[in-house]
Amino acid sequence: MHSDLDRLINLTGRVAIVTGGSRGLGRAMAIGLAKAGASVVVASRKVDACQEVVDEIVALGGRATAIPVRMQEHEDIEALVATAVARLGRLDIVVNNAATVLDRSLEAMTPEAFTGAFSTNLLGPLLLTKAAAPHLAEHGVGAILNISSIAAVRATPTRYLYPAVKSALLQHTRSLAAHLAPQSIRVNAIMPGTFRTDMVEKAYTEDQLAETAGHTPLGRVAEPTELVGPALFLVSDMSSYVTGAVLTVDGGQTLIA
Repeated sequence: MHSDLDRLINLTGRVAIVTGGSRGLGRAMAIGLAKAGASVVVASRKVDACQEVVDEIVALGGRATAIPVRMQEHEDIEALVATAVARLGRLDIVVNNAATVLDRSLEAMTPEAFTGAFSTNLLGPLLLTKAAAPHLAEHGVGAILNISSIAAVRATPTRYLYPAVKSALLQHTRSLAAHLAPQSIRVNAIMPGTFRTDMVEKAYTEDQLAETAGHTPLGRVAEPTELVGPALFLVSDMSSYVTGAVLTVDGGQTLIA
């Protein structure tokens, strides 16, 4: 009935890389992209975990491949892009989702911890963007989605790495959007709030999650699948005139101090 709207969300024929795609938000987005028609490269450190997601996508009738990558290794990132294009024929979408949440207080700060956090969470996405850009420009529909965090805009006096690097990723998003726009590559970001992922459930007790839900206007912690819609909007033709934008998906958490 509304084929024009269906076309806007249809990613058939396009190829997407999702880093950190083996679990949590990355897994949800990888499966969501596949359901929208994209062929998906599931990338993470552990190839077996990536293959499990690939198997899920194939079982749904989609097309996917698993490629291991360490985001702090320049050679791995270049190999990820080259292998993705060799296997799937092109590249149209990059979702920079991989991150380490290992943090340090001021008293426990070390140069090694700082370098590790910024290497994985900021330099890695930047180098992936650099390697992917020539391919993203080929078909005029290139889209990059950076996954930041509401930690980027909130004061967290016991954490001095993760919030800082996620804030820097937002500035990279804006600068890259301006730089890559002439190549018809759009660059946007999402700031998620608290989602019920493996990582979050290991870091918080159920009581702490309940407390977080109580301080969230929508009154609950989100499920990973609830990030799929915003992600699909920003990488599909539904947002063809959107670049340099930051979409907050937090149930209203940042509305409250």
